[in-house]
Amino acid sequence: MDSKVKRFIKEIEKGVNLESSLPQYGSYLMDLYHRKAAVELAMDYYTYQGIIADNVTKDDYIDDFTKQFNELVKEYVILIPVNEKREEGICKIDRLRNKVYNVVEILSAYADIFSRYEYVINRCEYLFKEEKASGKYTDEDFTREIMNYIFSDKDNAVINTKICEIISELPLRMTKNKFFELLSNGMSVYAKTDKVTIDDFIYAIRSSALLELPEGMEYYESLKDIYEDISKTDYQAIKKEQFDKVVDELTYSADFIEKVTNIFMMLQGLINKAYAMLLAVPYVNIHQKDIENAINIIAKINENFYNENYLTLEEDITDRFVFMEGTPEELGNMIQSVEYTLDHVRENHMADVKNITAEKMYQGLFFCERLLSDSLFIDLTKEAALFEERMQDDGEPEDIGEYLEQKKNELIDELTEFFRTHQKLLGRSVMSMILSKLPVNFNNVTELQDYVYHSLSSCTNKTEKTACIELIKSIMEN
Repeated sequence: MDSKVKRFIKEIEKGVNLESSLPQYGSYLMDLYHRKAAVELAMDYYTYQGIIADNVTKDDYIDDFTKQFNELVKEYVILIPVNEKREEGICKIDRLRNKVYNVVEILSAYADIFSRYEYVINRCEYLFKEEKASGKYTDEDFTREIMNYIFSDKDNAVINTKICEIISELPLRMTKNKFFELLSNGMSVYAKTDKVTIDDFIYAIRSSALLELPEGMEYYESLKDIYEDISKTDYQAIKKEQFDKVVDELTYSADFIEKVTNIFMMLQGLINKAYAMLLAVPYVNIHQKDIENAINIIAKINENFYNENYLTLEEDITDRFVFMEGTPEELGNMIQSVEYTLDHVRENHMADVKNITAEKMYQGLFFCERLLSDSLFIDLTKEAALFEERMQDDGEPEDIGEYLEQKKNELIDELTEFFRTHQKLLGRSVMSMILSKLPVNFNNVTELQDYVYHSLSSCTNKTEKTACIELIKSIMEN
């Protein structure tokens, strides 16, 4: 970091000379974002064309969205648009990004559905399994083994992850009232957050609990048929042939969803990088060597897509990859060394950003930060709304206790209806998933140990208990 960059970062932190330091810092960070996006787009675009060339997964959405992306790259990325043309490109790439998001949301919904039914079918396994489970355990012995596994690490984050993993597979024997009490206690930690955090948590719970299914589920007809089939199966009286069929259907679904989702994730990554380039381009120097190398590679790959000549790149193009080796890591480190100041601006200087009419630049910076993060499907509409809230913030703290209580009661009402209208085993699956997603809420080791022991000792269904023990053993062994 050169002395000039250090100077205007210090000025921002001290709140002085902001009319000059805010735009200079913004331009510097935009340049880093643009270079990183361009270099990574070139590299990932090359990888993506290889995946499309292999054509391992047939999907009309993938074909259509890839075609749309190639058209956008040709018209708005390679030619480096300005003014109205750039705004037009941003609108189009935003629409494509939302289309990919919507399809992945459908696939994620199916993944959640089948995950809940996998929980159910796993607990039926030992009804039909010829070989016996390995070893004999008393509830006390297995509780002790679980506790040793959980606390074999000293890192609290790892310990909490292990607790959640174990809770998700323990036999579940509790009343709905007790479950809702645990849900309420777990949600109480969100009283010190904000509406966005609460909404995100509620959305994650409702989606995983099958309470919120997106539109368009019917497009993937094979997955829809499987869902309808497995939802009609009576798991309390399941037969061997039904069990085998459900297992086969869930195996097929998981494999299909994983393959297709992986391609969509790579495509969304490409879209995000192209999006960031369009946001950043007015503020940067486009005549840098790494930018020129990246654009040349992108242009050639784009041409190959149009010619359906996926795997041939001239030597002078492939040589350009050599010059970019290590560049993404270098740029990532440079960004990391200055990006903390963006958080400082977000929390302390939005009024100053507005005063110097730099809103567009800083909204672009906040978007680029998200687009180039690991969160491929971040909701930019929500980010835009947050930006507007910060611009209008009067500095008064928000009391969200009432909002949290409202959302909690709505969730409890929805879950009550779900439990009433679905099979008991599926209800337990949803309860178990929700408990595993709640913040760890045990006051001490003894409370956790008692919870584990009670879960094991209260389960009198031998086949279900055996399945749970084997599942937990596999977690601990792996």
